[in-house]
Amino acid sequence: MPQSTKSFTTERGRAIAEALEPYRAGLPAELVELTERQVFPYLIPASLRTGRDSRRTGELLGRQAPCYVKRGRSVRYRLQDVLNWLADGDTYGSTAEALHAVQAKGVA
Repeated sequence: MPQSTKSFTTERGRAIAEALEPYRAGLPAELVELTERQVFPYLIPASLRTGRDSRRTGELLGRQAPCYVKRGRSVRYRLQDVLNWLADGDTYGSTAEALHAVQAKGVA
């Protein structure tokens, strides 16, 4: 495994563990707030820039962007909203099925 990939994997693991610590300690998911840097790209597979753009456009990866909370100048994402966004993703049995669905939506 190349060093950069290994480093990213380790960094990702630490970031996810840190982000989920309050939840693992018993705080309900709807009360756990994550920074945008904890969410992108570690929990949602998109760049930080794409995540920021999604707040302006309301769309992320071809569907409605997850809800966020503004605390002064800071942006937070509730863990429950991120989990719901991830769970609401479309699932397909094959690449052909996914391609057909995307074409039907007029995205591709």
